[in-house]
Amino acid sequence: MDEITLLGAALPDAPPPTPEAVARARARLTTHEVRRRRHPTWTLIIGASMATTAVIAAVALAATLLAPAPPSVLGTPKTGEHLLLELADRVEKLSPGTGAYWRVQGTDVSRYLVGKESKRYWIASKGNSVQWTPRKPGGLYVEGYESSGVRPDTPEDEKTWRKQGSPKRWGLSTCESSSPGCVPTVLADKPSRRQYRIMGHVTDPGMAGLTIAELDALPTDPARLRERLEVYRKGDQKRGITRSWKEFLRQAMLDLAIMPAPPGVRATLLRLYTGQPEAKTAREDNDPLGRPTVAVDLGDEGRVQLGTRAVPVKREIFLDPRTGEGMALRVVTTAAEGGFPKGTVVSYRGVEMGWTDERPRLPSGCRMKAGTTCR
Repeated sequence: MDEITLLGAALPDAPPPTPEAVARARARLTTHEVRRRRHPTWTLIIGASMATTAVIAAVALAATLLAPAPPSVLGTPKTGEHLLLELADRVEKLSPGTGAYWRVQGTDVSRYLVGKESKRYWIASKGNSVQWTPRKPGGLYVEGYESSGVRPDTPEDEKTWRKQGSPKRWGLSTCESSSPGCVPTVLADKPSRRQYRIMGHVTDPGMAGLTIAELDALPTDPARLRERLEVYRKGDQKRGITRSWKEFLRQAMLDLAIMPAPPGVRATLLRLYTGQPEAKTAREDNDPLGRPTVAVDLGDEGRVQLGTRAVPVKREIFLDPRTGEGMALRVVTTAAEGGFPKGTVVSYRGVEMGWTDERPRLPSGCRMKAGTTCR
């Protein structure tokens, strides 16, 4: 799956790992149960045949399909709570979008430190994804994914890579180098053609399991929205998914950032979140693609394998300063450990999203039928 999923090593609200996530051993996940229809989430389900590409990481989202570019918000520093409340006020004034499909297109990047111990360099696995979620009940959900392979991350990395023989395969550590029986996994530069999966009722954990009708029906009063979210949280508890209110609200922020939630619901969730300690971390900042955003640390630190060391990391979400939708989700180191400076980027995912009447574009001969997989 992706490096955000892999980060679940120490994140209590992460979804279950896939075989590729286990193979890369970036993290250990806690199990989640699932509910109804699937919506786009920060982690994209991809077929087992794509496991060797080792792709998908954190995120960048932008509601640019149907809306003008957001204004720059980089200016006089304000408190985090103030920034989120101002954002909620702007979002609340927006009108709901229209269209037959909620479409999310993504670019995914994961970084790895490889090479000889004396002269290591960074490589990056990159891929592109697209997801269509139908507004109409009973419609088919479509997702597509392709990998552009694994290459040196920067021109300087490429120089080092060439000096070391331009390898196409790399051994990645799965544990601390001092651990006995530490067997590396292999990452290969194997680009893949786009593969599409057509599905009916695909389920997801947490807020991502809600239908569009259920999203539209969520309350826009803070107290009532909290009551509704508590119902979902307690329902999860009955199915063995135990999360505190803080953990559940954090996941709701992540889920709704990429889902087609109405502006009023999105604004109310932002106001609820201002009561959390992490709200003070909100700041005006650029996302990994250089776009102005309102960024928030999610307060869910963990550890992932980077090079031969397990290093502390955190997730940061970047919100559109006009719509409140997500523009980025990034994994960075939180301390200077293992030779990595604080703030080293482990992974990110970039996407564009919005409502559209354009039907999913499938390859010639690919049938729009549940259970179909085609290239």
